[in-house]
Amino acid sequence: MSTQQEEHTEAVTGDEPSTSTGNQQQQQQHGSTSISPRPSGATDEPKMAPPNGPQMRIKRELIEITQNPPPNCSAEMHKEDLCHWRATILGPVGTVYEGGVFKLDIRFPASYPFRPPQIRFVTRIYHCNVNSRGVICLDVLDERWSPVMNIAKVLLSIWVLIGECNPKDPLVMGIANQYNFNRKEHDKIARHWTKRYAMPKAAAAEKQPQAQGQEQEQQAEEEQTETTAEEQAEEGQRETTVEEQVTENVQ
Repeated sequence: MSTQQEEHTEAVTGDEPSTSTGNQQQQQQHGSTSISPRPSGATDEPKMAPPNGPQMRIKRELIEITQNPPPNCSAEMHKEDLCHWRATILGPVGTVYEGGVFKLDIRFPASYPFRPPQIRFVTRIYHCNVNSRGVICLDVLDERWSPVMNIAKVLLSIWVLIGECNPKDPLVMGIANQYNFNRKEHDKIARHWTKRYAMPKAAAAEKQPQAQGQEQEQQAEEEQTETTAEEQAEEGQRETTVEEQVTENVQ
């Protein structure tokens, strides 16, 4: 190759930098970084928030327990609040709570079902596992709670607890001791409470004769008062007549 051709080749290929090298230098000078290509299917639309898990779960349980309630139990939403229910449990047959209709209050926490619902008795009940505020001592509402549990299973567990109390793990020690050492007195009081607080019609019927008796006593007292007043009036009239006769004789 001639010297002129070599000089021409160097002028064309060796003296000018490549385009890619120039671009890299420009990017470094401006501080820019390379942008990776957008993956296929990518869009600029924001992601939708997932549905409210607890509300969906509670709504599903409400439908299930309404359509297929457990034996002797029922539940419904209270005042259109999905997280606040009212339940009803019938007293087990053959127990001191037979015939009773017990109302319960159910409230779901925001972390349900990872935390248990808060359930308490609204109706008063004489039971060693239920205190005066209606709080229930039951393992499935505490350490044995699991997200796979649901309200239907819990209500059924409470129904079993009503008929088969657990004095070994009491919430009211006095009632537990009475259950263990004076069962007759315990059952007598429990039946009385059931009739008084969980059987409104029976309680009303029991109060009616007492009210009638009080009315009869009051009526008898009023009649006695009226009779006494009449007798006093007659006695006063007789005394007046005698005085008049004595006055006439003296004259």
